[in-house]
Amino acid sequence: MNVQSPPKMSFDEFMRWGQHQDRKYELVRGVPVMLPWVRLKHSRIVMALVQTIGPQLKGTAFELADAEFALRTGDDSSRFADLLVIPAGLSGDTPHIDDAIVVVEVLSPSTQHNDFGPKREEYLGLKSLDTYLIFSADEPRVWQWTRNEDGAFEIEPIILEDRAATIALARLGVTIPLADIYSDPKGVRSDA
Repeated sequence: MNVQSPPKMSFDEFMRWGQHQDRKYELVRGVPVMLPWVRLKHSRIVMALVQTIGPQLKGTAFELADAEFALRTGDDSSRFADLLVIPAGLSGDTPHIDDAIVVVEVLSPSTQHNDFGPKREEYLGLKSLDTYLIFSADEPRVWQWTRNEDGAFEIEPIILEDRAATIALARLGVTIPLADIYSDPKGVRSDA
């Protein structure tokens, strides 16, 4: 059996190719990789983050971008993080960003190894990045990497596991109470 891998693409080739696909792909070291479907739990966390962070960014030099917006992480890599904080005022026609300030991922069972592995390495390599956050979709748990005063990231993240905890994004003047993100929707079925 002869299995051929797809040809490697540059970032620009990928951006042109991706516009004609029915599903969303990331570019990983030159190779397009299809993104998995997400669960409703995942979407609830992202929506709670938008509702919590968005109002705090009004009138600032920053704005939110969702998972439909490409983040260039290298010459041959592009990711679609669940949520980005980016500089405000970019052209509405901008198809991607190179300089995210905050990157947020919500864990999915099929992407956990990437969120803590290759994606973490790519995100922490961005010169503009101040904070990388990974939210569990299943329980109140957040992993936080924030650039320190020396301009480096700690190898080990801060782990927040208490619903009463608050994440402080000092550079942005934003706080994220975990109670706002992990509130239980009324009438949630166990299969939701």
